[in-house]
Amino acid sequence: MSAAFPAAAVGARRTPDFAPPRAVVALTLATVAVSFAVSAMALTAMGFHYDAPGGGLAAKLHPATWLAVIALALRVALDPRPLRFLAELPRRFPGLALFVAGLAATVFYASRVQAQPMAPLIDSFFCGAVFLVLWDEFDARERLSARRLLHLVFAANALLALGEFVSHRRLTPFVAGGHVILHDYRSTALLGHPLLNAASTGAYVLALRFGGDPSLSRATRLAAMALQCAAMVAFGGRTAIVLVGFFLAAGASPAVARTLAGRRFDARMALAAAFALPLAAALAYVAISGGALDKLAGRFVDDKGSAAARLVLFRLFGAFPLSDLLLGPGQDKLVSLQYENGIEYGIENSWIGLVLEYGALAAVLFVVDFLALFAELWARMGKAAPVLAFVFFALVTSAAALDVKSFEFNQFAMIALVMAEGRAPFARRAAP
Repeated sequence: MSAAFPAAAVGARRTPDFAPPRAVVALTLATVAVSFAVSAMALTAMGFHYDAPGGGLAAKLHPATWLAVIALALRVALDPRPLRFLAELPRRFPGLALFVAGLAATVFYASRVQAQPMAPLIDSFFCGAVFLVLWDEFDARERLSARRLLHLVFAANALLALGEFVSHRRLTPFVAGGHVILHDYRSTALLGHPLLNAASTGAYVLALRFGGDPSLSRATRLAAMALQCAAMVAFGGRTAIVLVGFFLAAGASPAVARTLAGRRFDARMALAAAFALPLAAALAYVAISGGALDKLAGRFVDDKGSAAARLVLFRLFGAFPLSDLLLGPGQDKLVSLQYENGIEYGIENSWIGLVLEYGALAAVLFVVDFLALFAELWARMGKAAPVLAFVFFALVTSAAALDVKSFEFNQFAMIALVMAEGRAPFARRAAP
């Protein structure tokens, strides 16, 4: 995938005639902050019809989406040659151009032919796509500001999650499928749904582990990773926890093996480990003896039918004729079948969800275009790209993410780009 668009994605970054105005930079950073700090549950709690019946299109799009619209429009309006800027975008971002064309076709088909809402398709991808364009023009100082913002947001999210976990109180009600969930212990914090929290937190941890933000000291990096790993217990996302644990262990294995083989090691890290490991063991003992991990362990033992619900998904295909599967089945019948089969909270597989929502033909077109967009991200993600990509696709395969209104891709794109240690920003010329 990294070689999909080598010339355009890596080497064709243009040197603009002017630096992006401060207003554009500020709006872009605000888009990042709002994308993570204002969840769908928070909007619902504030009375917006964002994820509920009723309301117009304006209320159905996330505030971060509107901020991204304004930021991009301002970037174009303030360019001395706006038409040239727009004309160069397909050359600079061919994967993005292909995705935009495919998304427009899917939105048209879904809204005009299938009479489905267009907001989920727009809202789930727009911020990430626009951020890719605007981020490419940030200089080193602006990128550092974005990294610091992301660290601050994730630290606040983790602390809030742990506070919710201990106090058994949430900042916003846990709402899923239009229902208030009262029996679930998992924290929602700033990001909202526990699975979205777990996915984005896991991506952030792995980005840190595999070189994200080289400006961080080793001690700060380890402390940030430890805080986020503790928060993942509060979110309870089993797939994310297993994947993060596996890649952290795999990443540490070579260093451990070299040390055991007699290679030199950093005495400062050995001293820090001598203090940290007993403390970690003591904290783990207190957490386990106090029952803090009982509910998480219980989810691995009894998942309340979650795994069975994923297997039941395949039965839905047999309920529709081939023509419906190709062009898109009736949504009323699909919803009815979901309730009959105990899948009331959504289809927990993005790829199956796309087929059953829009039909196989539209889904295949959309997935191809989405992979083209993802290739643009891959080219900018540095050495963490294989790990982050594997985790992202594993998580969206095990949950409703790309086929429903969700900010999972938007948040992943921002984490992957902001935390990447990849290419240095371009050299900008001052405005004449």
